[in-house]
Amino acid sequence: MKSFKKSSVPQLDFDTANRILEQAFEANQMDNNSIPLEVLASYSNYRRDRFTLQRSILVIIMALFLLLPLLFIPSSFTVVEDESLERNFNPVYRLEVDSYMLVERVNATIDGSNIPVYEVDSHVYSIEPSRNGQMEVTVTLVNRQTSTQYVDVTTVDREVPVATSCTKEGNLIYLYLSDAESGIDYSAIRAVDLNGAEVEPVSVDEATGCVVFSDEADTLNVYISDLAGNRLQLVISIR
Repeated sequence: MKSFKKSSVPQLDFDTANRILEQAFEANQMDNNSIPLEVLASYSNYRRDRFTLQRSILVIIMALFLLLPLLFIPSSFTVVEDESLERNFNPVYRLEVDSYMLVERVNATIDGSNIPVYEVDSHVYSIEPSRNGQMEVTVTLVNRQTSTQYVDVTTVDREVPVATSCTKEGNLIYLYLSDAESGIDYSAIRAVDLNGAEVEPVSVDEATGCVVFSDEADTLNVYISDLAGNRLQLVISIR
């Protein structure tokens, strides 16, 4: 198959172009050109370069003018407790940013302390508060526009249960417990002796927080959990 190529335009050197120009002036009975052809060519190139620069600047200005509204788009987001985790304590909050612009950062604090924030998907974040209080959540977009919301956190429990007292009466050990946050999980209380054998409580009184064990073993390792999963381990030496 025969291919056709566009022929290049022949270029004249300045000497040949000058002779042609002089002949044209003589044929029209005009005075010879007083400005060198090199100067005319340089000025033409200058005008062309200047026009290209002006056009580029104009395009940039128009682009900035069209993008100007984007610089003032505020961030918009929602923060809700993640109910899919089915937690009664130590909640996790789900933050979704409603914007097509990129997110620069998400910041969460309670009483000035930073709270962990994890990106789980595009424009979706997970916040895990470590204390109760008013949580301040701020989202900043790449255009430096920010929005802030406040969430009251009330169900965080990071404290282990507390043994308030332990007494022995006869052949029974009375262990008194308390937990001011989520409460004691009495069904999860367990104890083992030094041989690793399970020792069941003799009785449990949730109203008074009293758990009773027999003194058959010399030493008991007692494990007490609250409803948030925090666990206390006690070693009770009976003899």
